Amino acid sequence: MFLKLLRNKFLKNSILYTLGSMMTPLIGFIMLPFFTEYLTPAEYGVMTTVQALIGMLQLFLLLSLHGAVTRFFYDFLDQPEKQKEYLGTIYLFVIIFSSLISLLLLVFSNSIGSLLFNEIPIKPFYFYLVGLSWLSALLALPLALLRAHEKAGLYILINLSKSILVMLLTIYLITFRGFGAEGALISQLSITFIIVLTVFVMQFKFLKLSFNLGFLKQSLIFSLPLLPHVASGWIISSSDRIILEKFVEMEDLGIYALAAQISMVLGMFYSSVNSALVPRYTRLRKDGDETNANKLLRIFSFVVVIFGLMAIPVAMYTTKLLTSVEYHDAIKIIPILLLGQILNGFYFISVAKLFYVKKTKSIATSSSIAAVVNIIISLVLIPVIGVWGAVFSTIGAEAIRLIFIFRASRKY
Repeated sequence: MFLKLLRNKFLKNSILYTLGSMMTPLIGFIMLPFFTEYLTPAEYGVMTTVQALIGMLQLFLLLSLHGAVTRFFYDFLDQPEKQKEYLGTIYLFVIIFSSLISLLLLVFSNSIGSLLFNEIPIKPFYFYLVGLSWLSALLALPLALLRAHEKAGLYILINLSKSILVMLLTIYLITFRGFGAEGALISQLSITFIIVLTVFVMQFKFLKLSFNLGFLKQSLIFSLPLLPHVASGWIISSSDRIILEKFVEMEDLGIYALAAQISMVLGMFYSSVNSALVPRYTRLRKDGDETNANKLLRIFSFVVVIFGLMAIPVAMYTTKLLTSVEYHDAIKIIPILLLGQILNGFYFISVAKLFYVKKTKSIATSSSIAAVVNIIISLVLIPVIGVWGAVFSTIGAEAIRLIFIFRASRKY
């Protein structure tokens, strides 16, 4: 039985993808004593708010084309030259598009920065935001290609190297150079740039630089409806920090940000397992093996429940153990935010079905409705009850999104 489990490719890749994708949040978790010792709640709030915005901006620079790479890669398995041409088209388009948009954002930094930030200084934090978003968008393509190739070992190596280097440089810049919250962003910018160059060189052999409009159009038709789906995840999990920054003290924002960061470890775990789930589920469905494909989804549902329930007491105890007293108010918020992550875990199951049949419009609809609900609840409740308004908006949006996506997936 044990040997059979070890030979199970989904299980093996799930473990490897989990280790790889969890490196960043785990390093952040390990760094909690360091951050809470050297950064005030206000400084921590600044750092995590900028990091949250990076997650949103990179989506628009990428146009969710990393999802298209993961899906259309399998359509060219028997046509290696066409596969190289397809990948070359997508890579070239993303490089040009993301670079042009990033330059425009820098040109209009004052006007756009003033809309995003109230208490946070535009200089230098807006420039870190744009630079890191651009690099993150570029890095998403090679990582998606590794998932399509099911190269989980290389995937974990890249993420592990990146996370450790960022951690070491962050400690140096904050401890010995006194950079504060800015030090974490500088280290991410520097290390991500090096990693992007490295992986692009490594994957050049899989690309044929070309610009096939047919491939691009096909991919955009698939990926653009996914944009609201992916963006809604960011809106539900992170947009509340942007709204909080305008209505509460930076210290309160920092405490909420800590709770959100800790709960996101569970969310990243689910997302990591999903990184193995989608390619394996897609391949099984392509091979006509629906029995094992459905079994895969049932296994994932058990993972969501078991690890979700275990995470609540572990996260509360660990937060109390690792953080200074001025951050302990976050412990009250963590269980409810983890409940939202459990709902998000079940959401992945329905998305996998719709993703395979290419019904991404259904995904976009449910995601857009949930995102709108999240923003409305946040705008109504945050000015009245502060951080608890952000907590309730997150739970409400996750529940609504799950209901809509579940109803859509039952058709297929």
